[in-house]
Amino acid sequence: MTMTADRDTLETSTASHPYFVVSYAHLPEIADDPGDEWVRAFFGDLEAAVRQFASVRSRPIHGFFDQRLPVGLDWKTSLTQALATTQVFVPLYSVDYRAKSQPGREWACFHQRVKDAGLPDPEPRFMPVLWTPLPANQDLPWLHKAVALGRDVPGYEKNGLWPMLRIKSYRDSYRAVVSLLARRIVMLAEKSPIRPSEVPDIDETPSAFSIDSPLAAFIIETAVTAGRAAQNEPSETSASGEGWRPFPGQEQPLTQLAGQFAERADFQADVTGLTTVSDPRSRRPGIILIDPEFIADEDGRRALESAVNQLPEWVLPLVILDRPDDPSLRGLARQVMEILSAAKALSATDSSRRAAQGVGSLNEFNAIMPKLVGEAERQYLTYRSGRVRSQPPSRRPSLRRPRPDELAAPPDKPASPHDPSVGGDI
Repeated sequence: MTMTADRDTLETSTASHPYFVVSYAHLPEIADDPGDEWVRAFFGDLEAAVRQFASVRSRPIHGFFDQRLPVGLDWKTSLTQALATTQVFVPLYSVDYRAKSQPGREWACFHQRVKDAGLPDPEPRFMPVLWTPLPANQDLPWLHKAVALGRDVPGYEKNGLWPMLRIKSYRDSYRAVVSLLARRIVMLAEKSPIRPSEVPDIDETPSAFSIDSPLAAFIIETAVTAGRAAQNEPSETSASGEGWRPFPGQEQPLTQLAGQFAERADFQADVTGLTTVSDPRSRRPGIILIDPEFIADEDGRRALESAVNQLPEWVLPLVILDRPDDPSLRGLARQVMEILSAAKALSATDSSRRAAQGVGSLNEFNAIMPKLVGEAERQYLTYRSGRVRSQPPSRRPSLRRPRPDELAAPPDKPASPHDPSVGGDI
């Protein structure tokens, strides 16, 4: 699927064009960890400041943040459209920003778009922010610019903006940096705007940061009958549920939506039908999307029982209740729970138990998917090796194979936002 922006869409009124796009390394939503909620808070503050300083009042003033997209909207298409029309790119520099492929592809797409727009120097259109402390040898484009943004603001150069957002004693300093950034965004967007133009296919664009390790796989299995999977799009392949659109008004197949959540977490999403393996420990992290009607006949019931037998902790069942008020479907869902319970395939976490009980709307599906992706990754990293970590790592571990330069960590490595030792007067 090509992810270039549609030319007709690019030529529409600038009323839909964002002043800025925030680019960041997605972090998983797991227990006691808000994931990307701090980025959401920063985006809201920055957007409000941009509105305050903007002089244009004839159209809505807004930025782009992927978590603000309406339910069911195609994430990649919307991101591509934003990169093709925005005036400023705001990357949040952290240890994970360079290590993940998605931020690097966003960076490369916007860089190419600015060059294609005829600007000899793309640098002014990039306004990086020091989000967290970085190792001394961290190599990111125009890092000096990120540091200089708040060099005269107490706490920024040492801590980055993320701790300043969390800690009350730094709140005034945080607001000062946000105001500086907003003023610069408005100046560029209103005094020297660049025209919308197409951007490269984000799926085909290599990361700007030379990440050549393959992405880890996240497996999306489906337990759905062929008739149900193809009921909306009879021409689509239904063996792996690729045409399954169970919820009213749903535009994208459920497997595609699930895959996008995995890709945001820097996985390669692979969609398959229900799988039974001889060695459960050979499974990759993933989910099983289960339509309760799959077990309405004996063949389906046996297939599900076989697939979830000795299911590892990092493969999480997600039951889809597209008709939550249907007593028959509810009855089948209870039988699915009995099958999972008998196979000891029910995880102990709140999000995984909620998923096994069933989601009855697209809103519920979108709310729980980031948590399941994070939970599957965490369980895989914790239990796949056969041992449980006694101490939390200094930064969130990743399934991505490390580059040679990452094998020896620099001394006095700063703690990540997900290190419980980082705290303060919150």
